[in-house]
Amino acid sequence: MAFFSGIAGRLFLINVMTAISYAFVLPVMSLFLINGLHASPIFITFYSLGFALSGLFFSQLMGSLADKGYSVRQLFMISVMALFLAGLAFSICRQPIGALAIGIFLMGPGNASIPLLLSMIRKHSLTAGLNATRLNTQMRSGVSIVWIAGPAMAFVFADKFGFTFNFLASALLSAMTLLASLLLLPGKNKKIADTGRTITPQASKGGITGMIWALGAVMMLANLSNNMYLTIMPLYLVHELHLPASFPGFLIGATAIMEIPVMLAAAHLAEKTGKELLIMFGFLFAAVYYSLLQLATNMSELIVLQLFNGLFFGIFVGLGISVIQDALPERSGFASAFHSNAMRTGMMAGNGIAGLMAQLASYKIALFVPLLSVCCAALLMFSINRSHSTKSVQ
Repeated sequence: MAFFSGIAGRLFLINVMTAISYAFVLPVMSLFLINGLHASPIFITFYSLGFALSGLFFSQLMGSLADKGYSVRQLFMISVMALFLAGLAFSICRQPIGALAIGIFLMGPGNASIPLLLSMIRKHSLTAGLNATRLNTQMRSGVSIVWIAGPAMAFVFADKFGFTFNFLASALLSAMTLLASLLLLPGKNKKIADTGRTITPQASKGGITGMIWALGAVMMLANLSNNMYLTIMPLYLVHELHLPASFPGFLIGATAIMEIPVMLAAAHLAEKTGKELLIMFGFLFAAVYYSLLQLATNMSELIVLQLFNGLFFGIFVGLGISVIQDALPERSGFASAFHSNAMRTGMMAGNGIAGLMAQLASYKIALFVPLLSVCCAALLMFSINRSHSTKSVQ
């Protein structure tokens, strides 16, 4: 139980609280744009591009400021403040163009909270001599716990009380996260950041190898498939399968229940099989899931299929950050930002393609794209793993 004490326990709590504030906004955003603001499906593309590009910019900016010696704690609190303001702004938003502005100027900087947290977690693992892969999966398991009930509650609340309730709830949770960060994290972040500071100057030296770019592409393609699925799935279930508006949230929760033991087990199993090989198996489970998704027509079938989705996402999200950090062992801050930006690029591409496909074809046809994307990610990871094996033999 030592994990839940000291700095690690505080980071875990703040990580969970940040995830809850996101859980009331992100899952319902596509429905908010279409049903709440009566935007056309293509507007999902505009919103997703603006939100993701803004997140890339502010993530890089705040990461650079952290490398220059600015307090990661203070930067994180600024980011959470942006999430708080975004919740308030969304609650009074009545036009699609207003939602786009909020996504760019508030949700974008708020999204920088994720790589800042990853950086704090990695630096703490180095300082405390903890297993970084296990610490990453333990932290991410907290997020999955949130997503068992969070999205389901978000869809239920949106259906029963309207989207305004969701956004005000997110703002309240962001305010609580801000207060917790102020009270629980060290004032100057010394215990977390000192080790990272000694290696930060190395982060600016040398270029990124082809293997690093390839790993980033794997993260991007896999997250493209997952985010496109999360964007299209609620619309597909509600508009084409005519299922209750609250059901997509329960489906996301079912996946989260299954992925928690998977990611915790993956951290231990990866020590024997290797992270790359295990991630390839995760992509295989994803391909099975996206294929069978085309055949499922009722709630029972969809819930059963979440076993494959849970296996995929539990392995991918549990090991992905560690694969990047292991490839750049002396550049943990840069590695965290690189991973987050690769994931965010996948989110941007996935949501953008989702809006375009939804405009041009049916939601069901759009769900073929995640299958294609995850297959490409699997082939690329296979090439990386084979390259590693060849070099090891030589």
